[in-house]
Amino acid sequence: MAEAAANGKLTLKGRYEIVTDDPLPAFDSPRAKAYNVIDTQGDRPLPLMGLLLDRRFPVRLTGMEELRDCRLPGLLTLLDSGPTGRRGDAHRQMCLIYERPSGARLTPGEDAPFKPVPEEAIERQILPRMLPVLKELQARNVTHRAIRPSNLFHSGDNRGLVLGECFSAPPAADQPDFLEPVESAMADPLGRGDGEHTDDYYALGATILCLLLGKKPDAEGSGNDLLHLKMELGSFSALASRYTLSLPIVELLRGLLNDDPRERWGITDLEHWLAGRHRKTLRGKLPLKAARAITIGKAECVTSQSAAFRLSLDWESGASMVRSPSFDNWLRRSLHAEDIAKSLQGIVGGSGPEPADAKALSRACMVLFPSSPISFKGISVNPDGLTYMVPASTGSQAQRQKLGELLAAKVPSTWFSTNTAQRSDLARHQSLLDRMATLMAQTGPGFGYERVIYELSSAIHCLSPLIESRLVVNYEELLPAMEAAVSDRLPSHEPLDRHTAAFIAARCRQVTDRWIRPLGAEADGFARVVAQVRLMAFVQGLSSNGPLPNLCRWLEIHLRPVLSQFHNLKRRKQMLSELEVAAKSGIIGKMMVLVEDNQARAKDEQGYRAAIASFGRAEMQVKALQNEAGYMDYTARVLGEQVSAVASGRVRIWSILPLSACTKRSVGRIRPVVRPLAVGTTLRAPAVMPASSDAEMVMSPVTGTVSTFT
Repeated sequence: MAEAAANGKLTLKGRYEIVTDDPLPAFDSPRAKAYNVIDTQGDRPLPLMGLLLDRRFPVRLTGMEELRDCRLPGLLTLLDSGPTGRRGDAHRQMCLIYERPSGARLTPGEDAPFKPVPEEAIERQILPRMLPVLKELQARNVTHRAIRPSNLFHSGDNRGLVLGECFSAPPAADQPDFLEPVESAMADPLGRGDGEHTDDYYALGATILCLLLGKKPDAEGSGNDLLHLKMELGSFSALASRYTLSLPIVELLRGLLNDDPRERWGITDLEHWLAGRHRKTLRGKLPLKAARAITIGKAECVTSQSAAFRLSLDWESGASMVRSPSFDNWLRRSLHAEDIAKSLQGIVGGSGPEPADAKALSRACMVLFPSSPISFKGISVNPDGLTYMVPASTGSQAQRQKLGELLAAKVPSTWFSTNTAQRSDLARHQSLLDRMATLMAQTGPGFGYERVIYELSSAIHCLSPLIESRLVVNYEELLPAMEAAVSDRLPSHEPLDRHTAAFIAARCRQVTDRWIRPLGAEADGFARVVAQVRLMAFVQGLSSNGPLPNLCRWLEIHLRPVLSQFHNLKRRKQMLSELEVAAKSGIIGKMMVLVEDNQARAKDEQGYRAAIASFGRAEMQVKALQNEAGYMDYTARVLGEQVSAVASGRVRIWSILPLSACTKRSVGRIRPVVRPLAVGTTLRAPAVMPASSDAEMVMSPVTGTVSTFT
């Protein structure tokens, strides 16, 4: 944030100035910091504040749009929201603009004591302010999921309290467990999900109890122990049974803290209670209790719900426990749950020493407690909570691995088939989560965990390291953000990473799998780069973003090796020159016209094959000449050997004749007889020279003829 607000200010939509040098710590939310805000285009009756959100978590875009500028006396008014700065800025942050509360916060935290609120104030001030808020939220189909004492502010008119914001974190992520129903409290804070309106009424009941006491209820345990107690005694008994309360308040709390969502009080019941039409509230139906407890971990369980909860806390030992004969005997003999025991036997394969796997334990917990969250290897998440938990777990490799296995194993589908009393609003999540297993099974770019992130959450921005800080939510903003990111320095890696490919595939519905699958060509780097640039050209055409010269310059570097595959050197040089011109235009499609010019490639390939054939013929001719030259050398060598043999024989004959035999007369009678030899004539020295022969043969070394002398 320091880099984004170098001058001490951030702007939102050119209108609101968030003064980062003027923090408002009194109005901070658990996951967002508050700052003073100046409205440069309006005159607001109340001062404003801005909440800068943590971009690691997806925001509730739909809820923010529904409640924008919704004015109710009991609710902080959300004026605007969006990313700070302008498109292309290097660092942007999600910001919420609220009218600043006119009074102080009721309490800085749930553990801090405060002045108790009288019962009369609950009836005449608190509930009359809260009911219109809850009614409006229900009409707009938005859950608040942040009703707690620390999120209440004193009103300026001293007529009650004002409910604070609910969009700075995932739903119920900042809620203490005692303020949440059992099913929500069992889930990890980031995986509780949007829930339903009955969850807000439960939180209202627990908050009213805190207001009456001036503190958090003192229970016999905290955290998991309190949740365990709720499952076995019921929420009202676990939270309020030790306090002395009036009968009307007991009636109110019993209705709001009912553990059965179908029996929990709603708007109509609260209106009747305020009107004085009190009715006796029956105790919530408690789960069946066993005759004796079974020890799981260090806790003693007497209900199947608490047993499921304790088994899910330590899944490795729980997987062994659920297969043990002692657990089967407890279900059949102490809990008298023969149907549950038979179902578990079908899931884990009967009792035995072999440990059950994580999926089998997850199914076992669903049978023991059908409305509980999905439990898998220590993770507990509601189906609608996966929308928030999957993106938020990107930075944790261990958490990401577990969630990926959960989706790939189709555990959510099992939850939907087991939970017969599921909420109607979860039908959309069921079909969506069924598709996630298919996406997880494909590991190439554009699929896998990255694709699941963007399919589950339409609010999460692109998490590619290149542009993550620029908060790109729509695919139309992707390429301009990349253009700005590479303006100073061109990266060395390929243009599209796994996040950008998955982001395009999820957000741009015109992009089908035929665009995505070529991105996984691991063995062919040229084909992979061409597929990436082709996809980016398609997105640029859909977005109409204008020229992107910096991005094209980056793409040119990766496309040059592709065009270097042209064999014709002159044509290659021309193509590279045309590629450079196309890159300067900033239109990726012009570059792809050159890269995918099939006619030019076919012509180059045809010329290359013709050159190969011509080279082959020339090579054969050279080899023929080399063979003929070798034969001539061989012939000369053999002929020379034969002539040398004849000549050496005559030289020896001359050497044994006496000198007196060579008189002048005899010398004068020497007559040369020249007989030319025919081509191919073989000379052989006689084995024995006749003694009477006075003829001599001499071969001329110049002419190759033989002379006979007598």
